[in-house]
Amino acid sequence: MKIGLALGSGGLRGAAHIGVIDELEKAGVHADMVAGTSSGSLIATMYASGMTPSDMEDAALGIKARDILDPIGYTAFFLVAPAFLLLLGAKSYLPKGILRGRRFEGLLASYFGRMSMSDLKMPCSAVSVDIHTGEKIVFTSESPARAAAFKETLYFDAPVVDAVRASCSIPGVFEWKAWEGRYLVDGAVREPVPARILKEQGCDYVIAVDLGYTGQADAGVRELPSIITQSLDILGEEVSDYVLYYYANTIIRPRLFNVALTDTSRIPECIEEGRNAARQALPDLRRSIRRRVMRRLAAI
Repeated sequence: MKIGLALGSGGLRGAAHIGVIDELEKAGVHADMVAGTSSGSLIATMYASGMTPSDMEDAALGIKARDILDPIGYTAFFLVAPAFLLLLGAKSYLPKGILRGRRFEGLLASYFGRMSMSDLKMPCSAVSVDIHTGEKIVFTSESPARAAAFKETLYFDAPVVDAVRASCSIPGVFEWKAWEGRYLVDGAVREPVPARILKEQGCDYVIAVDLGYTGQADAGVRELPSIITQSLDILGEEVSDYVLYYYANTIIRPRLFNVALTDTSRIPECIEEGRNAARQALPDLRRSIRRRVMRRLAAI
């Protein structure tokens, strides 16, 4: 039985995926294929590259806000200059995002170098969306075994750095990723938790980790990036629920709230909450897998 692991979007809360993977591995539940959206794509590609949960945790604990944010002066210039030119009556355009993502790409390059999706040790997919056409762009080395007739999904191989950068391009926060004539944004616009992708690629059993909107009214969300990301979570909730209902066999939901992109000090908390959520889900997960195996054996 081929097991797939779908890691959802969630900004810095994506560190929870590390804790989930750690607990699953300790319990003897090993994924045969992994897919990720947004921050889930970063953890998915790390996992597929051969990094252990311990390796991923060490890498996550070493991340600082300066590894994600562009230099203040650089950011201020690209935000203020276009608005200033417009006020003067000159032809200009407002910025495509608060952050251009150069430092983030540098961080990704330190992990993956020139590695392509097809070089990964485990089949892996990173989900993005073409902001102009609305097509779902899946960076992967795998071809779909079957595909649902819902919009168009295109499959490409690509450098891992480009794939993850595109998947993490939160609209309004990060400038889109220009790639092969396309303009790519966060995959959460179309599939916050990529369970459907794994089913289409032939997985028999999909474990989904959902970090999306939890229904908690959070008065602490005040800064623009957090407002944008929580708005996307709310907008994507219904789509995510639909995808998970039809394509996920087990859903793990870490409980994390109000973690901003700059809250790197909370990464240990996110990882530990991932562990807690996985531990709670393991008894039902084991029973579910056991039932599925018995049904398959009975059908032979």
